[in-house]
Amino acid sequence: MVSVSPHFRVALGLGLLGVVLAASNVLADSTDARCDIYPKGADKPSHQYLCVFSQRQGYVTIDRGDGVYYDFRPVGDDPGRYQDSEGQAVYRQSGLGKEGLIFKLETESVYVYWDTSGLE
Repeated sequence: MVSVSPHFRVALGLGLLGVVLAASNVLADSTDARCDIYPKGADKPSHQYLCVFSQRQGYVTIDRGDGVYYDFRPVGDDPGRYQDSEGQAVYRQSGLGKEGLIFKLETESVYVYWDTSGLE
């Protein structure tokens, strides 16, 4: 029979706890949202979708209910500056306060609202 010291058991337990906590942090950064799509220059949205907003280590993804997927990576040290998967500039803008976020892309703006009740 192999003998394992109590110190080893504690260290192993703490290590496993750390792995579980790290994994739960990755999953905790996603939420259902409502995405309003404004074509460039428009003052009214052309579409509204249920979407899933995710943010992890500065990277942002938005998965719209119609199958469109946005993937933004941070650019430089300025908060709110991103690049999409095609290399185009994306800017996070203020204007919604605690209600959500705005992302300005080359051809449209995506308004992400935390309240999805209007779509249910």
